[in-house]
Amino acid sequence: MHPILFQVTDGFFIGTYGLAIALGLLVASALAAWRGKARGVPPEAFYDLTFIAVISGFLGARVLFIITNFGEFLSDPVPYLLSRTGFVFLGGLMAAAACCSWYVIRRRLDFWTIADVMAPSIAVGHAFGRIGCHLSGCCYGGVCESPLGVRVPRVLMPMGELWPNAYGDQLAEGVLPPDALWSLPVWPVQLMESTSLAVLAGVLLLIATRGHRKGTIFGAYLAGYAVLRFGLEMLRGDELRGVYFGFLSTSQILSIALLGTGIVILATAKRRPPGIMPGTVPPPPAEPTADDSVKSRAAVRSRSRGGR
Repeated sequence: MHPILFQVTDGFFIGTYGLAIALGLLVASALAAWRGKARGVPPEAFYDLTFIAVISGFLGARVLFIITNFGEFLSDPVPYLLSRTGFVFLGGLMAAAACCSWYVIRRRLDFWTIADVMAPSIAVGHAFGRIGCHLSGCCYGGVCESPLGVRVPRVLMPMGELWPNAYGDQLAEGVLPPDALWSLPVWPVQLMESTSLAVLAGVLLLIATRGHRKGTIFGAYLAGYAVLRFGLEMLRGDELRGVYFGFLSTSQILSIALLGTGIVILATAKRRPPGIMPGTVPPPPAEPTADDSVKSRAAVRSRSRGGR
């Protein structure tokens, strides 16, 4: 864990989480632009979509985090509004999907082609983000006795307070002695999710190189991520994520809805045309020649006389 990349001033620093997000966005947008160009979609469309997704995604992720912890937000809203931490990815995914869909419809782009191209990029960008979570210490796992368990160090923020991570929460719960320097072992769910997302992205890219119907890749992403997120939530140890019915977290409830959506998209894929394979984009129609224009006008006059 290394949350602070370097200190700028006493009250401002560059975090490793932000760096991981930035790298993820660069790789994800470049991958989408490259794959989209091979399918006849202008690269600038994906750069626009990345910008829209970043803004709407961060807002949606923060809003869902506030809703999940609404009681604490009402008691002290300023930290929730100004904090550099506190996001729920699925909230960001839903907000970004809605705003990007609006853009695609407005630009009259092929919705399913865009969705299929974007799906692996979303998984890649998210994988980078989870590495940032591990370095920052957020979204940590529960206490475990597995050899995979990692210990989180005691880290102080620039103003002297404890950095919010597993160590600080365990210390507050009284399961650590006051002089402890490391937390109890916890599941490295951030790295587990990052690895799973990388594998998911690879599977989606493999599907894209083979025959498929439009929407198949996007539907597979939704269903695949829903399953892995639901399972990994069982290993989470942070409490700021909402628990309902005594055992379901906010993300698990949303994962169920996400899984259902993915299954519907996959089940109805046969109704859609085949997905565009790289390098098979039909060439644009040729410009009409002068002879073609003369023939066209002659045909129109001929049909007009016949109609009389």
